[in-house]
Amino acid sequence: MKSVFNLLTKQQPTLFKVSYAPEYRTFAIQHVVADPQHPLHETQKRRLAERKKEGLWWHTTTGVDLNKSSCVRAWARRRLRNAVRDELRQRGYDATGKLVDLKVVQQRTDLLNRLHQGKSLDLTGSIRLHVLPPLIPAKYEQVRAETGIVIDTILKAMTHEGGSQGSVKKTRSRPQWNARPAGAPLARSKSRPARTVP
Repeated sequence: MKSVFNLLTKQQPTLFKVSYAPEYRTFAIQHVVADPQHPLHETQKRRLAERKKEGLWWHTTTGVDLNKSSCVRAWARRRLRNAVRDELRQRGYDATGKLVDLKVVQQRTDLLNRLHQGKSLDLTGSIRLHVLPPLIPAKYEQVRAETGIVIDTILKAMTHEGGSQGSVKKTRSRPQWNARPAGAPLARSKSRPARTVP
């Protein structure tokens, strides 16, 4: 799933910023966990450690620069959360990224092939969606469209993982015209004279 990050950077949504990690992390600064002197430090640390590492961890965030009103910021986070849930449901997934409706998958041959190979179609990893100011005036259909692209990108990367390792090796191999025997000195460019140390 390493290619998810590369695919997401190409999308560049206009309504929010996307942070993705293939492993499980919160993306949020855990002030209580980071402070050993805090009275709830051990409780929060234990709760974080016991959280099940399964499904898709995702959450929405806002910054103080989005709007002075905490009410507007909460509304923006909720709006983006609803869009993510709606787009997951449309693709047959629940809010945790678990596939619950196989009927939706019947139309996707890439997902069916993965399923026939005995691999899971459940979404994994961690995502943070950070609200940007254009999300506030945007139509809900536009918010859903951009969150849908993010989910489709994860699905696309999941269906391609490990599927074309042979072709990757071929493209990364050194071309014959650039090959040199092992132990042979590197050829110096003729356009630049060799430097001499005085």
